[in-house]
Amino acid sequence: MGRDGRPENVFMDRFALEPKTQRVWGVPHATWFTLMALGGGLFILGRSLGVEEEQGRFAGVPIIDVISFVAIAVGGLVLISDLGRPLRFWRAFLNVRTSWIAWGAWSDLVFLTAAGVLVLPSLEIGSSRPFASFPWDATGDGAVGVTLEVVAGLAAVVVMFYAGAVLAKPRAIPFWHSVAVPLQFMLSGFAMAMATVVALDVAYAEPIDDLDLALLAAFPAAVLAVVAWHLSTNRTEPGKSHSIEQLLRGDHRVAFLGGAVALGHGVPIVLALAGLAVPGWRDAMAVAALATLVLGGFVLRLVTLRVGIFPPVKRLPALVPRGTAPVTAG
Repeated sequence: MGRDGRPENVFMDRFALEPKTQRVWGVPHATWFTLMALGGGLFILGRSLGVEEEQGRFAGVPIIDVISFVAIAVGGLVLISDLGRPLRFWRAFLNVRTSWIAWGAWSDLVFLTAAGVLVLPSLEIGSSRPFASFPWDATGDGAVGVTLEVVAGLAAVVVMFYAGAVLAKPRAIPFWHSVAVPLQFMLSGFAMAMATVVALDVAYAEPIDDLDLALLAAFPAAVLAVVAWHLSTNRTEPGKSHSIEQLLRGDHRVAFLGGAVALGHGVPIVLALAGLAVPGWRDAMAVAALATLVLGGFVLRLVTLRVGIFPPVKRLPALVPRGTAPVTAG
């Protein structure tokens, strides 16, 4: 008997549920996150750096915009296909007030619509340009063109941010519940996009200048800085401590430290700095950086999902006689 005269159940009073790893989010979601970040980053950087007119075109549309549209459209299809009932995808647009998924669905739609209308005057079908009479062009000239470009750019920012925000909002998984998650996902998107920009410069024989390589080094460095900050905060919090253990010493250490950190972001920094120091290496460095950054961006997202761990439950109702108030284990 316990000190209060009630039956003592040693097992229940001392029992604590083990931490549980989530099993819902996996490869499809990491693919979706990666494509959205890449597509949004390409549109923003392409327009900010003014390279959309310097590189090639597909059906009259700047190739960097085409890649951006395809990445975001395919990412949206991946999301729809992963739904339990894909034909009810329209429900993703509901609850804008409380749901980041709804914000993401609307931002995808707004981006594809505004950016698609923006490039219509440049679209070539066969040998004709049926929309050439529109009073703007793909570069955003004129009041309408500037408005479309700004709207599409703002939507692209939300597209890049919301995937990480979906993870960060709930408190159930402490490792995800941090502003560091959407921030590192967004910076990683810019890193992948910058690598794509310089790789396209190589493909279309455009010179790679010092600013391109400086950004190619700066974005991955910023990702690593945010990752380090995230790992250094609340390290002892139940759930997050288990996630960190998995990343640094557990089953995911090779993918995280070797793939996401070293190969995926550390190597591109070295390659970009080498290209700055030795101009003759720039083309090779750009192509190699693209391969490692896209791989690193995907692996970063995948391991973040894989180490989503629910903390252990430490307090449970103790067994008490029927009709009496329950007590909790101390």
